[in-house]
Amino acid sequence: MNVADQRGGAQDVALAFATRVGVVLLGLVVQAMLARMLLPEGRGGYAVCLVFATALGMLFTPGAQQGAQQFVMTREVTISQAVSCALTICLVGGALAVAVSLPLIGSGVAYFEKATNTSFHIALVLLPVTAFALAVEHQLAALRRFGRLAAVSLLRMLANVLAVFVFVRLWDLGVGGALWAMVCANAVMIVVCLWDLWRHCGLALRVPELTPLLRILGYGFRYHMARAVEGVGPHMGIFFLGLMASDAQIGLFAAASALMIGFLLVSNSVGNALLPRIAISERGSGLEGGKASVIGRPELVATCLRLVGLATAGALVAMLAAAAPLVRLLFSDAFLPALPVLWLIAPGMLASACAGILMTYFKAVNRPGLCSWAHCVGFAVDICALCLLFPWFGIAAAGCAVTLGMTCRLAHLAIVFRRATGMSWRDVWLPRLADFRFAVARARSLGGAPAVLGA
Repeated sequence: MNVADQRGGAQDVALAFATRVGVVLLGLVVQAMLARMLLPEGRGGYAVCLVFATALGMLFTPGAQQGAQQFVMTREVTISQAVSCALTICLVGGALAVAVSLPLIGSGVAYFEKATNTSFHIALVLLPVTAFALAVEHQLAALRRFGRLAAVSLLRMLANVLAVFVFVRLWDLGVGGALWAMVCANAVMIVVCLWDLWRHCGLALRVPELTPLLRILGYGFRYHMARAVEGVGPHMGIFFLGLMASDAQIGLFAAASALMIGFLLVSNSVGNALLPRIAISERGSGLEGGKASVIGRPELVATCLRLVGLATAGALVAMLAAAAPLVRLLFSDAFLPALPVLWLIAPGMLASACAGILMTYFKAVNRPGLCSWAHCVGFAVDICALCLLFPWFGIAAAGCAVTLGMTCRLAHLAIVFRRATGMSWRDVWLPRLADFRFAVARARSLGGAPAVLGA
């Protein structure tokens, strides 16, 4: 691979990382505003509504994000076809989700008593908007427009900060205002992304074609369980706490989870830049007898895995050392009871960061079903542990359950990755001097120096 492409890989990772740092920091501003304006009880109501909308969006829009992205990356469908198919899936899936969920609101189920009916109705508006915003975001990544994606991601968070201030602080709309703020932020992202794709990538208004729609749905259904659990899994503790815990307990766990999820930024940044570089088409997937040949540059994936693990572990240790003053500064003293949850979730975040890199590999080599199985394993462990431990340990049980579920998911992916690639455990996991040379080479390439290793 030439030096220019090596430098491009390093620049994509650096840009994605810098963007996610900005997004995480702005996200913390939003979380701090919500914590201080809504307090633990209101924060809990907002969390259950947000999880409700996120879960339905993930379950009812198969293929709209990763499926459309995959076929654009492999140049098997045009950007216009991909966007039209994604929009169709989001609109139809959103309508089905509303039809299924409306009877549940106000039904007396404990979960729907954690917020007002009006708040849950606003969450239904948020559902298709969020799903399509994710779809167009994935298209920018598929086309390697990381610079524009960075700007749009930051713009969305800025819009969210401003909207929260207006709806919650100035207009005092409470939980409903916080949800409307999220709707506005995602709408801003959709408009700007579509304008960019139209202006620079040839996006045109098209009626969805049956063949690409079926192919996108086919990929989506194979990856559907993984996608659903990937999106909803980090919030499953909130969902089940909505059935068992008080509003204040849900708010404490939601604040702790929001803070810890930010530590996945290294994994997400590397994964986003890595995916289009190792992605292959269905015809080149190397699937023979249900097994993949050694494709997708597994050595590069293993190197990224080790570096992401070390970077994430270091960041977690630094945060935990200053956890108490950080929580007091961001969320106020009312959220200090969430401190033990931070310690319990931290190992799970490290496992999740590593699992994210392995899932990037399997998505790239067109084996998304393996991600689905891994998510199912982790999800089952998470829910079983929460239900068994909550009566004795309260919200601490949710933290333990997250870590157990994430660890089991990583273990499953690691075993399958080893079998698929033939790499030994030592080759996959043991850090080596070459890893640091790789990282230094990528950093040097940002400044124009030639890179030593292939990107």
